[in-house]
Amino acid sequence: MTDIDVHHLAAAYALDAIDERERAAFEAHYGTCEVCRTDVLAFRDTIAQVASSLTLPAPASLKNKVMAEVATTRQLSPLLVAPIALDQRRRVRTFASLAAMAAALVMIVVAVSVFRGDDDDAFADDLARVMAQTDSQVLTLENNSGADGTFKVAWSNTLGEAVLIGEDLPAAPADKAYELWLITPDDSMAMYVLDPAEDGNVHQRLDAPAEPSAWAITVEPKAGTPVATGDIIFISNV
Repeated sequence: MTDIDVHHLAAAYALDAIDERERAAFEAHYGTCEVCRTDVLAFRDTIAQVASSLTLPAPASLKNKVMAEVATTRQLSPLLVAPIALDQRRRVRTFASLAAMAAALVMIVVAVSVFRGDDDDAFADDLARVMAQTDSQVLTLENNSGADGTFKVAWSNTLGEAVLIGEDLPAAPADKAYELWLITPDDSMAMYVLDPAEDGNVHQRLDAPAEPSAWAITVEPKAGTPVATGDIIFISNV
């Protein structure tokens, strides 16, 4: 890889859309290049501004179209997929195309555009602040139980903050709530989200005091618990 190639990776790096070989080369170069540092910060700032200003909702037909595609797309057999374990090796990122870059940006914009309740501005600001960090990451949690809905987590280790994005969820049972767990190699930390998702959504900002190796969701008593008592319904390794 030439030095010119490395300089051209600033935009892809800002969107976490490069492979491990490119990441290693760019990060070795990044600390000594003021131009690349400035470019990465500028790209992050642009992403944050787009995310916090674009409020157009998705077309009403989009969900039906997506669900129709899901119904006709063959999924991998469970026999072909290794069970998720907390000590599983770190997942290799393979986002290395413009399509992946666009998908990452669209996810951020759509996530902000749907947060239009009483606290929409505050949550949009929280999400934009996290995504503006050079080390920010976004992870879609894998459904571990067949439950309805989706969960995404965006976080920055240097900022020590995360945002939880839950959509299309069934309301939690009486006296129960959705709980997010930050998992490290040594501990599982309750984030005390404790949101019953009465409107089908969970949109929360929270402190992230440790670097995660995985994130997980369970359903717990509303009063909270430091140790998980419910089954893991969503989980993904970082």
